[in-house]
Amino acid sequence: MSLQLSHPLLSYLRLRRTRAILGCFAAVSLMVVAFPAVDLQVSRLFFDGRFYMADQGWSRLLHASVTWFVAGSVGLAAAVYGFNRLSGRKLWGIDGKRLVYLLLVLAFGAGFVVNGMFKSEFGRARPRDIAEFGGTAHFTPAYVPSSNCNRNCSFSSGDGAGAFFALAFAATANRRRAVRTAAVSFGVLVSAARIASGAHFLSDTAVSFFVMLIVSDALHYRMYRFAPAPPVGLLPPEPAGIPAAVLVRAAGKVPAHP
Repeated sequence: MSLQLSHPLLSYLRLRRTRAILGCFAAVSLMVVAFPAVDLQVSRLFFDGRFYMADQGWSRLLHASVTWFVAGSVGLAAAVYGFNRLSGRKLWGIDGKRLVYLLLVLAFGAGFVVNGMFKSEFGRARPRDIAEFGGTAHFTPAYVPSSNCNRNCSFSSGDGAGAFFALAFAATANRRRAVRTAAVSFGVLVSAARIASGAHFLSDTAVSFFVMLIVSDALHYRMYRFAPAPPVGLLPPEPAGIPAAVLVRAAGKVPAHP
C-alpha cells in the first residue's frame, strides 16, 4: 500500500488545491519579508498626525463584531447540536462531528497558532505604537522576532483570525460558494478596519487569513474526506477478473469473505 493512501497529511499535500493555497501563502510571506515598507505605506494611507479612523463608528463596530460573531456562532452551533440530540432532528446538519470540527479550527487556528505562537513569539509592535506614527517602539517586519511588544502584539491579527473563522462554517455549508464569499468578505472588512485604526499592519491580517484558511481546509479534509485504505492483507481474496487495485479503492464497500 502506498504511503499517501494511509497518511492524511501526505494525502492532503498531494491535492492541487492544497499546493495552490500553500504556494500563495509562501508568495505572500516572501513579499512581506522582502518588501517590509509595504506595511508602512499602507498604514500611512490612514495616518494624518493620528490614525483618524480609529474613532469612527464603523471601525469600532467591526472590531466589536468579531467577539459577537465568534461567541454567537459557537454558542448557536452548540445549542443547535443539543437540540438535534434531544429531538432526533438534523437542523442545519449540525451534529457532534461538525461541532468538534468548528471548535478545533477555532482552538488550533485562532487560539494556538495566531494568539499562542505568533503573538507571543514575534513581539511586533502595532502601527500606532511605532516611531513612524508618533509612538516610541521600533518597526519590525513580519516574521522577525523582536522585543518591541510584551503582550497582545500585532503579528498576526487575532481579530482577523476570529473573523476568518467564518471559513470553517463555509467549509461545512451546503451552499459553500455563497457562504465562502460572505466569510471572506467579513474577514476583509474586519481586517481593513483594524489596519485603518492603526491596530494592525496589512501583513498581520494577510497571515491570519492564510492560517485560518489552511487550518479549516486541512481539518475538513482529515475529518470529512480522507478515507485511508486498509492493509491489503485484510482484504478478502481477489475475485476472478477484479484487479486488486479496484478492491483497495473500494475497500469500504467490500463485504467480509465468509
